[in-house]
Amino acid sequence: MDHKVDVVGSIMGKWGRWQLRTVLLIFLCKIPSSWFMACIIFTAPAPRHGEFFCKPQNIVAPQNETLWIKVSHPQKEEVDDQEFSIDFCNIYEDAQEHAHKYYRYERPELEPRLWEEPTSRNANIIPCQQFEHRTEYHSVVTQYDLVCSRDILVSVTQFFHLFGVLTGGVLANHLLNYFSPRNLMLFGMVTQIFCGNMTGLVASYELHVFFRCLSAVCCAQMYTAGGVIIADITGGVYKNCVSTLFEQFWSIGVILLPGVASFFSSWSHLYMAISWPTLILIYLWRWIPDSPRWMIQRGRLTEAKDILMQCIEVNGTSYILPHDIDWQLQLQAHTAMDAAPPPGWWSIWKGHKVIKNLICVHLAWAIYIVAYYGMLLNIRAFSREHLEINTVVAGMSEIVGTFIGLFLILKTTRKWIWTGLFNVVAGLIAYLGWLVPKHFPFDARVALLMLSAMFSKMAISTTLSILTTCTAELVSDEKKKITTFSAICWARFWLLGTPFIGATVIFGIMVPQTMFATLAIVGGVLTALISTRNTRNKLRCSFGYSNRATATQLEGTDNKAFTTGPNNIHQKCCNITKPANLTPNSPQEMMSGIWTSRNNEKMFD
Repeated sequence: MDHKVDVVGSIMGKWGRWQLRTVLLIFLCKIPSSWFMACIIFTAPAPRHGEFFCKPQNIVAPQNETLWIKVSHPQKEEVDDQEFSIDFCNIYEDAQEHAHKYYRYERPELEPRLWEEPTSRNANIIPCQQFEHRTEYHSVVTQYDLVCSRDILVSVTQFFHLFGVLTGGVLANHLLNYFSPRNLMLFGMVTQIFCGNMTGLVASYELHVFFRCLSAVCCAQMYTAGGVIIADITGGVYKNCVSTLFEQFWSIGVILLPGVASFFSSWSHLYMAISWPTLILIYLWRWIPDSPRWMIQRGRLTEAKDILMQCIEVNGTSYILPHDIDWQLQLQAHTAMDAAPPPGWWSIWKGHKVIKNLICVHLAWAIYIVAYYGMLLNIRAFSREHLEINTVVAGMSEIVGTFIGLFLILKTTRKWIWTGLFNVVAGLIAYLGWLVPKHFPFDARVALLMLSAMFSKMAISTTLSILTTCTAELVSDEKKKITTFSAICWARFWLLGTPFIGATVIFGIMVPQTMFATLAIVGGVLTALISTRNTRNKLRCSFGYSNRATATQLEGTDNKAFTTGPNNIHQKCCNITKPANLTPNSPQEMMSGIWTSRNNEKMFD
């Protein structure tokens, strides 16, 4: 075929009410995805001092708990203020023997009223194996004893969630070869409700981790399939705006999460609360169309035609419908089926001019996605008392950063340099948290630490939005899909280590923030080295006279054979001639119907 046609783009146009409705409905799937990612902030809050202690073998009467703690737990000297505090993670080796001595009484009245400390004891200290928790909120920490040496298991739960995000994205791209994006979205919604509820109901830690991983897989399928639909039905500058703003609903979910969590006093109830709202998405799913190009690639022309008819009906653009729509759809399907196979991963590295950009963008993806999610989860370190307001501030910082990124994409010619400088400056501001005096009032100190962190959070969000939208600019049109897929998978692989960077908070409250700020500065240098085509000029060129999508699709046929001009779409379509001989793998010709003119029907007689 000498020409590659895109009748789908010409009929749907770049934007309209139909696209707006579809995009907003797909955006909603980001909200439960953000809830499952960030819920650990509220399901596993860091325990306060004194909320747990080593549990004795015998039941300790409530009036004797303080005395038991005094005798069984050793004291340790705090490095910061050189004061002594109780070490709740360890006990004296003979502590259980003294508990046995004081609590083996047949009647409560025989229990000693005054605590008698042992006159001689074994000074050996051993780790506590089982803890007693005294807290109002029933969390993952209290459920599975995730304190002291087991505290790292909180990060392990988040690791398996991120592993589910990685595998879910890869699995979704594979399943899209067999299932349409719309059906894959529905499958992800249904399974997410089941797995999300099971995550909060299981009794063992191992099953909790397993279902949390599956929940992440389901969420990844939802927004991956939704992203394919969005890319297919939008075009021009609108596609870039929608791609950039897709993460805004993630941030909206982060902002809403503290409000949802405030209604529940148990972590298991919170998991059910963030799982069941997906039923609303299942109800709204009926108004989400499928990908017309996906249908055409597989010869399902009748279904693709129905989607296009829905589009022009809602948009009120039925006047642009060509009279030979059936034949044009067959032509596009024939072109898609006879197209060469997509290039492989190694092909994107060919050419010395592109290697530098690809290396920089892959490293930048890994750095910024780690810092983006890491700084969000790190707000757990800034006290439990301000957890709700800090989460809202983090979400608002992400929104502001995304809008800054969109502004740089649309209005500047050197977006990579500007976002790199922004991250270097913001990272240096994050370092200023070390200078906040410790004698400041508690609320003021937390506010200053959050202020220093959120500048960097905003800059990171800016760069991540640019990476999401502009990574495909690094390569030619046929390599866009594999390049974007490569960068995202690479980044999600390194994302697995993010929870363990946050775990370094045990060495100091500023340690994780310093590491994330350092990553942002290094990433700023890397992004400043990237040079690509001017997105702004490219978007200007996309404004033509005809109603069609000008951006080449990541999958499916493109529209490189189209040329802009003052002629209307009917005149353009009439210039297309039917190929003399259709190849054997071409779809069967469609029966003439209500949308096919009588003159065009003669072509198929």
